[in-house]
Amino acid sequence: MQGDDADVHVITSVLSDECARRILAETHAEARSATELSDCCGVSEQTVYRRLDTLSECGLVTERVEMEPDGHHYHVYRSTFDRVLIEFSDGEFEATVARRGRMADRFTEFVNEVREE
Repeated sequence: MQGDDADVHVITSVLSDECARRILAETHAEARSATELSDCCGVSEQTVYRRLDTLSECGLVTERVEMEPDGHHYHVYRSTFDRVLIEFSDGEFEATVARRGRMADRFTEFVNEVREE
């Protein structure tokens, strides 16, 4: 897992929004379309897209295109992190975002940690 330092104000501001938190929760296990997120969150698609833009700018969601058999396509979104840690040290707050790693990367990290012990 890789950690990225993030601006505490930005992270706390984004996470203070109930709709953004719901989007992150709904996209944690599987990618979802804006239409699905609109239904899950009980808000308009326009509101979902605004939140997705903000979450994307913060690097908390990723977007990919899904193709349908008839050739149409649509975008789906998935959260990109497992954990946000906010620490207070030396009189300052610091936020660290633990990004999701691919399974192979996590296995390699596990093996390296075991070797160090």
